Amino acid sequence: MTNVLHSKHAYGVTYVTVSDAGLEFESEAALHLDDGGLMTLKVPTLHSERLAVHDLLCLQNGLCQAA
Repeated sequence: MTNVLHSKHAYGVTYVTVSDAGLEFESEAALHLDDGGLMTLKVPTLHSERLAVHDLLCLQNGLCQAA
């Protein structure tokens, strides 16, 4: 699976929701198939990506409330 995700025909998308419970993450890998179709797979959000988004939204822009 790792080789497929490093293909030039694949990309990752992460959706982030800011709620009262904090940041909620949902990540997907989108794969372009040879027949022209598109397949999406739910994948775990990388820890480094979570930290980067938290830094951008919460620390730099103050969009998150302290617990």
